[in-house]
Order: sequence, then structure tokens, then C-alpha cells
Amino acid sequence: MKVIAVFASTLNGKISLSEDDKTEWTSREDKRYFKSLTSSVGIVIMGRKTHEAIGRALPDRLNIVLTRNPDYYRPSENLIFTSSTPKELLEDLEKKGHDEVCLIGGAETFDHFADLGLVNELHITFEPIIRTGIAGLGETMERDLDLSLKEFRKLGEAILTVYEVK
Repeated sequence: MKVIAVFASTLNGKISLSEDDKTEWTSREDKRYFKSLTSSVGIVIMGRKTHEAIGRALPDRLNIVLTRNPDYYRPSENLIFTSSTPKELLEDLEKKGHDEVCLIGGAETFDHFADLGLVNELHITFEPIIRTGIAGLGETMERDLDLSLKEFRKLGEAILTVYEVK
């Protein structure tokens, strides 16, 4: 199962600027790239805080939300709440015939997947801003992650980088 982590970041490494960050600070070009990639993959995995910040299921994609209390939420056709471990979740999706997913947040969820060696690719759009924030990638990781640059390109004033995890 290929896990593609997709994030926008400030130049100083913040992917979340507040508890209810709705990514208004990311560019239109990044939002278009995010929608195109996640729609083509068809499955997004996120933590509870990210889901609550978004406030709804992303259309035309299966939205899977990791939470300790899945019974607290009401699922729908394209919105699933689960307390499965990342490994169990990916194995279940693989059994159903899926071969890739997008991991879209937040930082703790990314760090957990990365610590388990489950992230294969990282797509980061670096927005041309420096801001204070509350979360960056890798802040709670217990192991290092070595990356190899696959691609980079301009998205408006931002830079998209695609890394493969070694």
C-alpha cells in the first residue's frame, strides 16, 4: 500500500497555525494541486483534529478519520471514523483492492505513520510566508526519516516538492 503524505508548510516549517486552522493561508494553486492529487487517489486519511478543522467530508473521496472514539461520530457514505491502528487500516484497505491513499493531516498523524515506516512519499507545498504556528512535521517522531527528492515545481509563488522516503 502506497501512502502519500500531502501537506502545505510555511517556510519556517509550520503546517498548522492554530487549533482550528482551515488552511486559508495556502495558495489557490496549492488547493488545486491538493484536490487533484487526493481526488485521483480517491482515499484520504486524517486525524480527528484535521477533520474537525475541515468541518466536512471532502467530496468525491473516501474520507477516513482516525479517532479514539469512533462511536461519537456519525459516518456517511464517504466518511468513516475508525480507531484501527494505521497498519490495520492499511491492511483492510489493501484487502478491499486499494493500492494507495493520501495522508492529509495532521502532524501527529503523520508522525505516527512515519514512525511505523508506513509513509512512502511526501508532497509538501512551501508557501512563501513565515508565521508562528502550533505544529510542524516530525515534532513527535521517534525516528529519522531520510528522503530523496523526486520532483519540484513552482505553484504560483509557492514551491511544490515531492520526496520519496528511502
